[in-house]
Amino acid sequence: MVIDGKKIAGEMLINVAEEVKKLTKPPRLAAVLVGDTGNGRKFLELKKKAAEGVGIEYRIYEFPAAITTQKLRKEIVGIAKAGINDGVIVELPLPAHINTQYVLNAIPAEKDIDVLSEKSQGAFFAGRSSILPPAVEAVKIILEKHGIDLKGKNCAIFGYGLLVGKPVSHWLAQEGATVSIINEFTPDPAEMSKYADIVISGVGKANLVKADMIKERAVVIDFGYKSVEGSDFSSKDLDRKIVNPRFAGQSSSVANRDKSVGDVEFENVGRKASLITPVPGGVGPIVITAVLKNLVTLVEHD
Repeated sequence: MVIDGKKIAGEMLINVAEEVKKLTKPPRLAAVLVGDTGNGRKFLELKKKAAEGVGIEYRIYEFPAAITTQKLRKEIVGIAKAGINDGVIVELPLPAHINTQYVLNAIPAEKDIDVLSEKSQGAFFAGRSSILPPAVEAVKIILEKHGIDLKGKNCAIFGYGLLVGKPVSHWLAQEGATVSIINEFTPDPAEMSKYADIVISGVGKANLVKADMIKERAVVIDFGYKSVEGSDFSSKDLDRKIVNPRFAGQSSSVANRDKSVGDVEFENVGRKASLITPVPGGVGPIVITAVLKNLVTLVEHD
């Protein structure tokens, strides 16, 4: 069965819109873009449509690619301190010369809807966070939607990145699953993944996970993304890929126009898997909706 991420996101967006209406004023999301990378601007504009579609105000703050780490951090501190901004996100990846974690640490926990500052991550890993990292929320929703109990399940995670592998593997273990992490140094990934009940990949390498690497009836969740033009995107970028919510529930022909592939060899793996997410139209729409959901939750807890 192919998981319809657009449909799930559409249902979530209805709930988010209802929660926004209950607030005394519309929340505002501030998005930071460093350098005109083309795709970065496109993704933020799509995100803007999704946010405004549920009544959330949205502002993009742009800075030149040559900005220094110290200057960018100072700017983000100012953006976060502005009372009008209820949540702050930074479009990743940042230019190579920027100290990414140092910049992300400038976002206060009460406005860190991506859960990327060290303080926010610490709260999440300690079980004290009121929100989940967007990738974790997406996995949680997919599994709950299909009635999958994690207790006793074997899970294989490809990649251990900041946005997907690290938080997702932690959450799965907390929920009672046995987790195996596969990275670039794993000698034989298939030996670990082919016994897993659930396989999750967030590496950003096209067709990395093949049919002979999973068992029959496994659940496969793909966070990877690669454009047809040949630009590779890691799981860090996928959290920023937004499908316009007005497409929620439409046929897969809309997704096919995006012409992109994920980490998973979709057609062959799909014949064996009990559940599988497509790329695009799988976890992407759910992740961005989780970001908006997090914003509303933090505002409600303020």
